[in-house]
Amino acid sequence: MARTVIPFGPQHPVLPEPIHLKLELEDERVVGATPIIGYVHRGIEKAAELNTFRQNTNLVDRICGICSFIHCQTYCQGVEALMGIGVPPRARFLRTFWAELSRTHSHLLWLGLLADALGFESLFMQIWRAREIVQDLSEMTTGHRVIQASNVVGGVRRDIDKDMAQEVDKRILALKKMIDNSAGPALSHDATIN
Repeated sequence: MARTVIPFGPQHPVLPEPIHLKLELEDERVVGATPIIGYVHRGIEKAAELNTFRQNTNLVDRICGICSFIHCQTYCQGVEALMGIGVPPRARFLRTFWAELSRTHSHLLWLGLLADALGFESLFMQIWRAREIVQDLSEMTTGHRVIQASNVVGGVRRDIDKDMAQEVDKRILALKKMIDNSAGPALSHDATIN
């Protein structure tokens, strides 16, 4: 039987993750796992202890520049569940909209970085061109491109009026058209498969 030791753990293209595992394998069977624990010295937990629960929305918004909205939304949902606070339907709708913008931005960012890492610079630029529309939508509806700061415990800070909603629809259709055109006929949802 061949015994092999391999590193295993979450991978991030830039930053080391706080935990990795050293797996011991006999052939293809894992027979041992040793955790290698790292530390993220950012002081977020200590800062949260010193803040009020309302102040922490600003703190958790800044945990990550890529997925800041989701950190804050999750925090607010946790506080709301603990305190029995209801969120109005309109606020839940807006949170969902902004969460989807955040998710789309994140996926386009990492897809663009993957394209660039593989040497597909023109694909990288096309993906980031699409991402720019998502960032513009975020800025238009929340006032910010990266850290939206739109969640509060019990709801949201902003609303989208009818005129802004029409502009959002127009820009989302432009984004869809751009993505469909970039995919080409073989990947388009309108393509006929024989």
